[in-house]
Amino acid sequence: MNAVKDRFLYVDLLRAWAMTIMIEVHVTNAFMQPALRNELWFPVVNFINGLVAPSFIFISGFAFILSSGSRLDELRTFGYLFRKRLGRIALIFLVGYLLHVPYYSLRNIIIYARPEEMKHFYNVDVLQCTGSGLLILFLLRIFIKPDRVFHTVITVIAAAVIVLSPVAWNIDFSRYLPLPLACYFNDMHGSFFPVFPWHGFLFGGASLCMYIVNAKASGRYELFMKRAFKFSGIIAAAATVVVTWLSLQPWYSIKTSPLFFIERFAIIIFLLCLFSIYYKKRGERESLFLEIGRESLLIYWLHLQIIYRNIWDGKTLEAIVSRSFSFGESMAASLILILIMSGVAVLWGKIKKKFPAAGRKIFFAVLAGGAVKFFIF
Repeated sequence: MNAVKDRFLYVDLLRAWAMTIMIEVHVTNAFMQPALRNELWFPVVNFINGLVAPSFIFISGFAFILSSGSRLDELRTFGYLFRKRLGRIALIFLVGYLLHVPYYSLRNIIIYARPEEMKHFYNVDVLQCTGSGLLILFLLRIFIKPDRVFHTVITVIAAAVIVLSPVAWNIDFSRYLPLPLACYFNDMHGSFFPVFPWHGFLFGGASLCMYIVNAKASGRYELFMKRAFKFSGIIAAAATVVVTWLSLQPWYSIKTSPLFFIERFAIIIFLLCLFSIYYKKRGERESLFLEIGRESLLIYWLHLQIIYRNIWDGKTLEAIVSRSFSFGESMAASLILILIMSGVAVLWGKIKKKFPAAGRKIFFAVLAGGAVKFFIF
């Protein structure tokens, strides 16, 4: 089992890359001078930043297959492991909605929350998109026993999401569903990462993982990865050229286009292969960089709290800086925050490994304290 885990540690490297760039994205958006977005270099930075969300969602689907593959029979007993995995998915939803909650108090929400604030609360972001996709994957994996059938189903779902995205984005789902559910399907009500087209990355990542696992089992792993590296690079380069040209056309809608998915999916596979090559050469198992990927949910929540929650005299860091930083200052601030988050990830990781009972108590104490604050105060 350790050998199998070592084989796929490059997935943690890709996740760590996505998390560090995600921190840079949020710092840049919150701190950098808006005028700098007109500089010639910014589209390159913006393009790289735009790879973060699809990478994060892709990795979630990929990692799900790795984590569930050897314990399916145990999952299907609906015992402790089933509840643990379901609880993990519920936590992703919880953190996702907490990031959008207008007040950390049910009483204040009932009294003070305006309709536009509640609409923002319902918006689907990366975590809600990921959680909903993982929930579907989880249920499918539980009830579909044959691997080949399961693989076919998730591949068809990925393809269907991509093909149907242009149609789904023209439907007002709030006419048929409550707004909190309608927000899951498109951006019509402000969602950033709805099911269409973003679930394509999650189910595509899960499907690709099954191909890789099957290739490893049949002794074709090295050949598969070499071909994936080659063809993903060619497709990524060609698709980027086409999408760049299409983006200049006023009639082209990028996010709903299948080419949007093809371009970014190919780039993510190319990056995955690059990290697999790096890991093969370096064999790096422990580092600050890896830890920030392994504790991605904690880091995702915490770095946003630091940037966007009131921390000094009723003001957020975003308000204090007031988008006054140069590009260099923004990068420096990003690096500082990345190092802080790496330290937090290492500390929490060590607590969980060396003192698992204490780690669980801390986790449930924080959860219980947050619940008391929300429901009582």
